[in-house]
Parts: sequence; C-alpha cells; structure tokens
Amino acid sequence: MTSAWGELVSRLEGITDLVSAVKLFEWDQASIMPAAGGPARARASSTLEGLIHERLTDPKIGDLLSRLEEEADALDEQQRASVRVLKRDYEKATKVPEELVKALAIARGNAYQAWAQARPADDFSILQPQLETLIDLKKQEADALGWEGERYDALLDQFEPGMKTAEVQVMFDELVDGLRPIVDAVLDAVDDPPAFLARDYDEDKQMEFCRWLIKQLDFDLDRGRLDTSPHPFTIAIGIGDVRQTTRAEANALMTSIYATIHETGHALYEQGIPDETRDLPIGTCPSLGIHESQSRMWENQVGRSRAYTDFLLPHLKERFPEELGMVDLEEFYRGVNHPRRTLIRVTADELTYNLHVALRFELEIAMFRDELDVADLPDAWDAAMEKYVGIRPTDHADGVLQDMHWSISALGYFPTYTLGTIYSAAFFAQAEKELGDLSDELRAGATTRLFEWLREKVHRHGYMYDAKDLAEQVVGGPVTATALLDYLRSKYGELYSASI
Repeated sequence: MTSAWGELVSRLEGITDLVSAVKLFEWDQASIMPAAGGPARARASSTLEGLIHERLTDPKIGDLLSRLEEEADALDEQQRASVRVLKRDYEKATKVPEELVKALAIARGNAYQAWAQARPADDFSILQPQLETLIDLKKQEADALGWEGERYDALLDQFEPGMKTAEVQVMFDELVDGLRPIVDAVLDAVDDPPAFLARDYDEDKQMEFCRWLIKQLDFDLDRGRLDTSPHPFTIAIGIGDVRQTTRAEANALMTSIYATIHETGHALYEQGIPDETRDLPIGTCPSLGIHESQSRMWENQVGRSRAYTDFLLPHLKERFPEELGMVDLEEFYRGVNHPRRTLIRVTADELTYNLHVALRFELEIAMFRDELDVADLPDAWDAAMEKYVGIRPTDHADGVLQDMHWSISALGYFPTYTLGTIYSAAFFAQAEKELGDLSDELRAGATTRLFEWLREKVHRHGYMYDAKDLAEQVVGGPVTATALLDYLRSKYGELYSASI
C-alpha cells in the first residue's frame, strides 16, 4: 500500500462518518421527527454538509489523487477504480461553492417540511415559495457544475453519471411509443378490479406481514430495520445499518406489500455491497438506474409473477381469513396485476408506470429550460397527466404534490426509475437464461438462488464499473427496452387474451 493511498483512506473515513450522520438525519426527518423540528434540523444538516464539502474539496485530496494517478501501476483494481470515481466527485465538488452547498441543505429541509404539510392540506401554495427557492438554487448548482447541451444534463449526471438528456429523451420516446398500443389493447379488455383490493385490512397486521416477508426475501434484520413513513424509502446509514420504510393504509394492502418488496430490493443491494469497500468511493452503486433495477425486479418480475403470488396468497389468508378467504389464486394474480389509469405513480401498474415517469421528466426539463415556472406547475401537471396517462387530477394532493422528490431536490432522479425498469427486465431474463426457469422456486417462496445470482453479478461490484459497463457485463451486451416490452406483451397478452 502506498503512503498516498493510506492517507487518502484516512481522510475518506472521516468524510464517510459525516455522511453517515447526514443520512441518519434524513431517515429521522422522513420517518419520526416531529414537524416542529424542521428548521433546526435544516440548519444542522447544512452545517454537516458544509463540513463534508470542505473536506471533500480540500486541495490535499487533489494532491493525493494526482500522486495516485502517477502511482497507478502500484495500485490494485479496487484502488484504481476508487481513484477514478473520487477524481470525478472531487472535480464536481470543487466547482460548487460551499455557501451554495449550505443553502441547498437548508432549502431542502424547509421544502420537505412544507411538502409534508402541503400534501395532506391539498394546498400547493404552502410548498410553492420553498420550491421556487430550491429550483433557483438547483439552477445555480447546475451552472456551477457546467453543462453544454442542456442545463438538465448537470442534474441527471448526479444520479446517472455520463447520461445525457438527449439519450433519455430517445429512451422515453421509444418506450412510450412501444407502450401505447399495449396499454390501449389491455385496458380495452380489462375487467373491473376485484373487490378484495378495496377491502379494509388491519394496519398492524399489514406491518407484521411485511416484516415476515422481508425475511423470506433474505433481508438481514440484524443489519437493518423496517419502519413506516409517508413515502417509502431505503437508506444505508453505515456498515451494518440499512433502513427501509413502507406505509400501511387500511384499504391498500397491496400498496403496502409491493412497496415493501420494492424497498427490499433496494435494501438487499445495500446489504450486498462489501463492508470493506464502504469507506471507499466504490462502496456504493454506479447509478440510481442500477439501484432501481433491483427494486423493480423484486417488485415486478418476482413479486407480481404468477408463481410468487401463488406463494403469497396462502400466507396472507392466514392473517386475513375474512377478507381473503374466498379469493382464489387466479383472482389474486389478476388483482395484483390489475391495470388501470391511476393518478398515483407508486400505485401504478407495470403497463402505465413509465408513463407517469415520462410526464415528470417532461416537466423537469421545462423548468430547467426556464419554460415553466413553479407557480404554473399544478396546471402543467394536470395537462401532462391527461396527455400521458389519460386522466386528470381533481386535487393537488394526488397531482403535483404526490411525490416528495422535488422537495428534497431530487431533480433529475425520476428518469432513473424507467432506466431501472428497463434494466430489471433485461437482468431477470438473463438470470433465467443462466439459472433456468425460476417459477417452481418462486412458487415455493424460494428466492435465494436469484438473490445469490444478483449478489454475484451486481451487488458485490459496488461502483467498480460504470452503470453501462456493469449492465453489459450482466447481460452480455447492450441493454435496450426490448426485454421490457417483450415481457409486458407476454404477461398481459396472456392475462387478458389481448392481441399485442
């Protein structure tokens, strides 16, 4: 080990500790913190993020990186990858003034608290001034980072390194064009939703079932936990501490179950990144699209499969005998996969989900081209929802206020959901090529072979490779939307005898 590497690791450990504290703040704020604590928490987060920025942009880090690039032949593969990733992060961080970093942290905290009040009140005006401040600061950040084609490129790059707006636009254009005939054919053939979907289910029993379920999916509860929050999420606080949340609502059992399976996909990924790399730049995922591939695969290709719903139903009947006692396997499978035009992204079915993402992408681009003001977002949202999904919100709570993402400055994040959905279909198809048909195992609730395959192919690598390179390694070539569209045609064509 070179002396420069040892000094760099020592500095990175201190930064990791500060990042861990910020993440603990984020988990607490989004799950259990009282609303009145918001302003003080925003200030504390700003202080910590200022310290992180100060340490990450220390010129000594730049000097160490230069020395290590000169000593590259003496470094192993993990060390060289860490230098590559950290150099990118260092160059980006040194472009953003510390005062802007602190201002963004305060604005995020204030905007999130405003969103948490605005949604239940169905009042966009509560969020509007905070969101205007945040959007303005994000534009300043994008300009500081630098961009050529689109200001939005700088934001997208924070979640999908190297990805450009133009590439994402092509992806959405191709996917939306491919989805429309499938959606139209299936929704013309669909029946009314089965009654069991709207029944009331005890919320405590829902959480009891979800805690049982995540153990069946190999989530290690000695190294993680499950709680509730208004918007489900997963966060890795540090080594041995991966936290996920879900939500339980009396008349939305399926939302609770599939939000939990989705978040467990994220959590399994976090638990699968080797502990020995957690203090290094490679101790994370290469992109949020890759991360989302894990959650979407467990939620959809596994969780909504005919085989796995056959496994779930008997266990649900044990806990909800009155509500589900007369439901058979076919009705349950069709109910879990019941397609419809819905206002809410997180409860959308596989067919329409990516249409929800496309409309958010369109609005984000417009804001960062200065073509759409925050004040006009509610009307623009309603129009885009009608354009893409075919229905129009009657309130803001189920419209522009439904997601927390913009209030936490996650602008450029939404496209990762669709990228992840595309990756998930391609990865699962490859898993079955290598492992064989997994239906019998899933019907028995046996997911360990798939879990171990993902750990070997995806999780253990962390950020050793860029997202595109990792995805191509997994499937043996370029990833396109073909596998996703083929999967949807096959599944829903069989379900509804539709010619698609």
